Amino acid sequence: MSEEPKKGAKLLAFWLFGTVMVVFAAITAYILFIGRMAGAVTVGMALKGGFPIWGITALAAIVIYVGYYLYDKRKS
Repeated sequence: MSEEPKKGAKLLAFWLFGTVMVVFAAITAYILFIGRMAGAVTVGMALKGGFPIWGITALAAIVIYVGYYLYDKRKS
């Protein structure tokens, strides 16, 4: 792979990782905020409750990165 595709893959990985971190933090904070207003919610309960959302986001990020990497590798 030449230098330009490597640069693009690194940039995509950076943005996908950042997106996953923002979704993780936002969903967990939202569940904790609403849960604590409604009753007793612990951090563990918030992580378990948010797992389907941020888990799917992380899986989608991995699939997007692998797809881009394979596409770029085949293209060059």
